[in-house]
Formats: sequence, structure tokens, C-alpha cells
Amino acid sequence: MSSNASNNCQLKASSNTLIGTIAFGFLLTLSSGFGQTFFISLFNEDLRHTFGLSHGDIGGLYFLGTLTSAVTIVWAGELLDSINLKFYTLCVTTGLFLACISMAFVQGAVTLALAFYLLRLFGQGLSGHTGITTASRIGAAYRGRAVSLSGLGFSTAEAIMPVVVVLLISLYGWRNVWLYCAVFQLVVVGLLSQWILRRYNPGNVSADNSEPNQAQNSWSRAQVMRDTRFWRIAPALFAPPIISTGLFFHQQNLAAYKNVAFPLWASGIATYSLAAVVTSLIAGFAVDRWSGSLVVQYYLLPFIAATLTAGYVDHILLPYFYYALIGATVGIATPSISALWLEMYGPAHLASIRSLTHALMVSGSAIGPVIFGVLLDNGYTWATILNGSAAWMAFTTLILISTRLNTRAVTAS
Repeated sequence: MSSNASNNCQLKASSNTLIGTIAFGFLLTLSSGFGQTFFISLFNEDLRHTFGLSHGDIGGLYFLGTLTSAVTIVWAGELLDSINLKFYTLCVTTGLFLACISMAFVQGAVTLALAFYLLRLFGQGLSGHTGITTASRIGAAYRGRAVSLSGLGFSTAEAIMPVVVVLLISLYGWRNVWLYCAVFQLVVVGLLSQWILRRYNPGNVSADNSEPNQAQNSWSRAQVMRDTRFWRIAPALFAPPIISTGLFFHQQNLAAYKNVAFPLWASGIATYSLAAVVTSLIAGFAVDRWSGSLVVQYYLLPFIAATLTAGYVDHILLPYFYYALIGATVGIATPSISALWLEMYGPAHLASIRSLTHALMVSGSAIGPVIFGVLLDNGYTWATILNGSAAWMAFTTLILISTRLNTRAVTAS
């Protein structure tokens, strides 16, 4: 009887911790929206007019802030492996609060570049990194679902924030909107995340017996960088940030090429968020049923279909199918890639490894618009760019499939 009571208490504690982990991850990924391109770009016209900046000027400042944040996160993200989660989260949420404040009081190009850097580092970088890394440390039986549900914060932000912010800017002005964002970050995200951490102890549902001796077999970041498998699969994992940001940044030009009115084209983004949510949940269950190393091998197929569809299909519904397919790849990627790193390299240095991969992805997102812009300026058509993107992703998928992902050797010195 006492044994049953003890088991029930342990089960309840594990369930509460799992719920807390998902809530914590969702809250942090939701707040990362303040530093995402889709959110910051909503203020571009106001910033240009206020400070007399050209499109190239603001793009250059944003590129600078993004690239420097990518360099910083390699070091800052690694600290999550060694620093108490409560203190680390407090630093991240406070940093994003200060980033929002800095945007409300920018006075020119220099302070704008600094604000971009802070938003990209603490928002797009460390907030999402903290939420997903914490969810990834859940035991294998729950990991896929924990990561996919935590990652819904990304899609929720993409679906809700633009509508709300555009309305608020029209009513109260762009500076006041950033102050409102700062208040939300401090009162809702900052305080609620600390309460969840004290109440539910996220990320500590123990792994099951299928993951023995994890700490002993964990790889350091330096060892990962010497692993040939990492560099074989890297092109497939870092292709979407480059290609998707290039496509999003130049979407008005692409819509004109397809003879689709831009308001109609932009309305297709709703299917992007919906598809990302649905496929993330499905992929989470698939990761728990099979493995991240299996699911990730096919995650680029919807994106390949999206680029081919955009290249060859002319139909009024094209934007909806196009964005839904891109969203499907994003949804599959969140749980499968997070699980992949843990399956391949173990949990002990997970934050360090994820900070490296995240920095590479952010760097890719910084150069994507530049690459596509240069191609367009030099006379390459969208048909060529889209077909080239599809061919590259297909090639990297073949390399990904041919690489042994489901083995973790004992690390060498």
C-alpha cells in the first residue's frame, strides 16, 4: 500500500514537472518573438522615417546586430550547462526587458544598432534557446512532445503579435508599443517564468532506461566540431534559415513575379503558422515513437515541395500552399533537431552544442537576404533561384539520409 502511494506521488511529481517544463518552454519561446525578424520588421518604416534611414541603412544595422548576436550566443548559450536555470532565466528575461526599453528610447543609428543586437541576442537567441533546451532535457519517453508543445510559442507569436502590434502602433505610436512590450516581458514573462521554476522544477523528468550512462557518453562542443557527421549534416540543417529568410525578406518581389497581389500573398502566412503547429505536434509524437534521428532525415521534403510549387504553379491559392509547406518543415524541425543533438551527443553539454548550432543558423538568417538580393540584382530569375534552392535542399537531404545519425560513440579525448 505504501509502495503504491509512493509510486503515485512520484508519477504526480513527474506529471507536474512535465507540465511545468512545457509551460516554461512555451512562455520563453513566445517571448522570443520580440527579437524575431517578423516582429521587428513591423517597425521598419517608422524607424526609417524617424531617423532618415534608407532601406540599405536599416538592413545594414540589422545585419550587424544579428551577426554580433550570433557570435555572442556561442558563449552566452553555453552557460546554460553550468549556471542555475532560475538565475540564467532571470538574466535572459531581464535582458530582453532592457532590449525592449532600449528600442523605445533609440536616438539614432548607433543606439538602434545596439537595440537590434540586444533584441536578437536575448529575444531570438537566448529566450528560445533556454525554453527549447530545457524541454529537450526531458526523458526520451516525453522529449518529442515536450519540445513540440514548448515550441508552439514560436507559432503563437507569429500568429498573434503582428496583428496586435500593427493595431497598437496606429493607436499609440511605435515608441509606446515597445514600452508595452517591456511591461509584458517584465510582468508576465519575467515573473511567471520564475514562479514556474520554483513551483514545477522544469526539465527534471528523469530519462528512461533506454538512455544509460548519458553523462559519461556525452560529447563536448569541441568534440562535436571534430565529428565528421556534424559537418555532413550541417548543410541540411542550416539550409532553411538561409533560404527561408531570403524568401521572406524578398517576398514582395516574389509576389510580383507570380502576379499575386501582395496583400493576398501575405495572407498566406496564416497557413504557415497553422501548418507549423500541426506538424510540430505530429513530429513530437513521431520522435517519441521512433527517434529524432529518423524523423529529421525527411524534414526538408515539404520545403523542397514549397520551392518547386512556387516555381511552377500559377494559382490564386498558391500563397497558402507555399507557406503551409514551409511551415511544415519548420514544425518538423523543432522537435526532431532538438532530439537529434541529444541522441547523438548526450545531455551534459546540450546547451553548449545548441548555442553553436543556433549561432550558425542565425548567421545563415543574416546572410540569406543578402545572397538572394545579390542574385536578383545580377539578373537571376525567381525560377532559377527557386529551382536552385530545391536542388540544394534535395542534395543535402541525400547526404543527411546517408549519414549514421542514431549512434553515439563514447567520446574520445
